[in-house]
Amino acid sequence: MAKEIRLQPVDVVVVGAGLGGAAFCARLSERAPRLRIACLERGGWFQRADLPAHRRDWQELMMSSWATSPNLRQRSGASACSADYAIDDSQSAFKPLMWSGMGGSTVNWAAHFPRLHPSDFRLRTQDGIAEDWPFSYFDLEPYYDLNDEAFGVAGLAGDPAYPPKKSRRMKPLPLGRLGRRAAAGFDRLGWHWWPVDAAINTVADGARGACNHCGPCQQGCANGAKSSTDITYLPRATRNGVDLRPHCVVREVVIEAGRATGVRYVDASGAEMLQPASVVVVAGNGVGTARLLLASGVASPALGRNLMFHPAAYVRGMFKDELDGPVGPIGCALYSHEFYETDPARGFKRGVHLQVTRENPLLMQAARLEPAWGGEAQRRLREEFRHSMAVLVLAEDLPEVHNRVVLADRMEGDGLPGVRVEYRLSEHSRRSLDFGLDRAEEMLRAAGAYRVVRVPLAPLAGWHLLGTARMGSDPGSSVTDAQGRCHAAPNIIVADGSLFPTVGAVNPGSTIGALALKLADDLAREAA
Repeated sequence: MAKEIRLQPVDVVVVGAGLGGAAFCARLSERAPRLRIACLERGGWFQRADLPAHRRDWQELMMSSWATSPNLRQRSGASACSADYAIDDSQSAFKPLMWSGMGGSTVNWAAHFPRLHPSDFRLRTQDGIAEDWPFSYFDLEPYYDLNDEAFGVAGLAGDPAYPPKKSRRMKPLPLGRLGRRAAAGFDRLGWHWWPVDAAINTVADGARGACNHCGPCQQGCANGAKSSTDITYLPRATRNGVDLRPHCVVREVVIEAGRATGVRYVDASGAEMLQPASVVVVAGNGVGTARLLLASGVASPALGRNLMFHPAAYVRGMFKDELDGPVGPIGCALYSHEFYETDPARGFKRGVHLQVTRENPLLMQAARLEPAWGGEAQRRLREEFRHSMAVLVLAEDLPEVHNRVVLADRMEGDGLPGVRVEYRLSEHSRRSLDFGLDRAEEMLRAAGAYRVVRVPLAPLAGWHLLGTARMGSDPGSSVTDAQGRCHAAPNIIVADGSLFPTVGAVNPGSTIGALALKLADDLAREAA
């Protein structure tokens, strides 16, 4: 057996180079330049020249080596750029979606970039449910602004659903025929709508081009218009001296006498390494962070529990005239927060986010139709392609202790215990989704749809892996304090969506980045 190699100590070792880890590294290295920081990522860098968009078989790749699900990528047998590990999702209503590599899941995200609302930070105070965050929207607001600057957000200031925001750096993505038709439907009903904030260039910025509306955003962006963290935060971290180490699988956070002393990992050559560190930061998402901390023996009754996804469903409307659904970023047309806040008359607390999305590529559209073959399949595909509009319904997912990430009774090839996700849809979420589906259908009819198809649950919508190491003051019901420090080992900091006590009803990327920046500032002040 090869001898473990003990490396020179660092001040901070960060596990994970996705949105949380990358933002944390960039900010901490700027605010505390004397600190020695290393960032370990289980995956590597991807090359833009190798993206599916450059190949004729790009639609097939979207369903195999570039599928959004790590399990689908593994089952395809195709070689993937992501350093995937198996996730047992057989007991989960939603299937976890993620990407392991430099940039994390921002490599294949849709780049829809909303913020939480102020009310999302005080559910216990306002609605008598769940828990309040340990700070307010306005405490996080400066970091939202910093995160927007880093990503170069395209959008339109003035949305009445939010407190005033700074002017967006770039104009919003074009609505197109599909977006204008949706806007007309909302207007006929007198409902709120707004162009999305998108972490996507609408004008060229240095070496990064403007969005050319090619469509396959969730398979990486060929010209760099989409702001993934491998081209935003990680270059900043490198310039500041952060030691980025790809292909390093961390197997254990070493804990002695209630404090972390470093991490054990296996590098690209297969060598076993011990990296001593004064502070360990874990940013592996709601599944990966829980998996590593559970495997490391972190003692917390809340660890792995309260998993939240954002329940998702959608309605697709068919239109007689031709729309431009396949053109442009799939998740970035417009949204409505008409029904976002609590209304007791609905019979449930909190609300829903209605997001008008563009069409999937032709092969993906065809693959989900029933029947899948024959004349009827051809007829349905012709009816739908370039003639449909989808309205995605995202509901507020409330924390429930039985929804969780647990370790399996087996070791995986990466040297860590296997991981299982247990999640069932609550009655509250079902009522929320049904309400949202009714409103989506109403809008599509108002926009002129002659036929609608409801999909009451979208299992392959598990992008948002949140809540499994949540913040709070009580060690019995939370894993970390307001600074992301684990109650059980205060020099272990969590810096990703695992921290969310509640999740609102919008995509979490903007909040994950802002939160990581705030936590980095907290540590920098302490290190000063």
